Order: sequence, then C-alpha cells, then structure tokens
Amino acid sequence: MTDIDYNYAEHLIRQLLAGVFELDLSDPNLEDTPRRMARMYGKEFLKNVGVEFTDFQSSPNTYRYDQIIMSDKIFFTSMCAHHFLPFSGHAWVLYMPDKKLVGASKMPRMVEHYAARPQLQEHLGHEIMQVFVAAIEPFGAMILMRAIHACVKCRGVKQTGGCGLTTSVVHGNFREDPSLELKGLSLVKISLIDEGV
Repeated sequence: MTDIDYNYAEHLIRQLLAGVFELDLSDPNLEDTPRRMARMYGKEFLKNVGVEFTDFQSSPNTYRYDQIIMSDKIFFTSMCAHHFLPFSGHAWVLYMPDKKLVGASKMPRMVEHYAARPQLQEHLGHEIMQVFVAAIEPFGAMILMRAIHACVKCRGVKQTGGCGLTTSVVHGNFREDPSLELKGLSLVKISLIDEGV
C-alpha cells in the first residue's frame, strides 16, 4: 500500500460519521473515533494491500525428510471484503517437502500477511497457497481454514452459536492422492486436541 495520508483519511471518516450518519462527534466517546479508525484500517486491517510476502527463509532438505510437516492452529483476523467486518479463526498449513524446508515462523507470518487486506476466506487460502508453492516448491501442500465471520454473527442471519466457515485448498500430491489428504486431515484433528502445550 502506498503512503497513507492519515489526516485526509480521518477527515473522510469524520464526514461519513457526522455528515452521513449524523453522529455527534463532540461526544467524548466518539471525538477520537475517526483518527482511531483511520489508523486501525491503515496500520492493521489493510496494511498489506498490494504488498506480497517474500520473507521465506528456507533451508535445504539435507536429510530428505519426506513426511507431512504441519504448522497448526495459526490464529488470524482478516477483514471481509463484502461488509468490512472482521472474521477470525485458525489456519493449518501442511506440506510434503522436496528440496526445501521452510522456517517454522514463516507459515504463521505468511497467513498473517495475506489476512491484512480485504478478503474472502476462500480467496485467502488460495493466495497463501500460490505464494507458498512458488517459494518452497513442495511435492504437495494443503491449507485448511476455519473462521467465525462477524457479518454472519452480528448482522443478517445473526448466528451466535459458533457457526463458522471452513475452507480448504490442496495442491500437488495432496490433491492427487486422496489417502494423503485424509492423513493430513487426521493430523489436523489431532492438533485440535487441547494438550495444554
């Protein structure tokens, strides 16, 4: 994202809140809201618009590790592109390495990076998969995401009982071999057991 003029963003938000929705911005609880909103969107929810993730530190797969590697329960929050309300949940990134092993912190960083832009959950998984496969070149990969969407929870259908959305993206041998995908899903299931770690 290009440099943001936060004063201008604050001015536009102020016009929206006071001019369109007729909120009294002299209220002590609202007077700083335009400034807070401008910085929240610019520095958090939308900070990676137009910026690709390149921080992949990998090491050679010297010992030819050939089993599934999984980074599990990666917490993320993103902004729904349809209503600009947040959705939050967890992601699981699994891969079968070929020549490269990726650093353990890089998969969470990658998920967090692509979550910081307006998203559909389905597209978020595909974006992550594309950049991961291009950088690491695994034999296969799978991404599973489950999130609760505020646009479902607090508006419209108003589902408050944990109704969420689960999406998956599979690539390479995870897509070609259904038994491998099932093995990956069994690892995800194991990771859901709260072992207190």
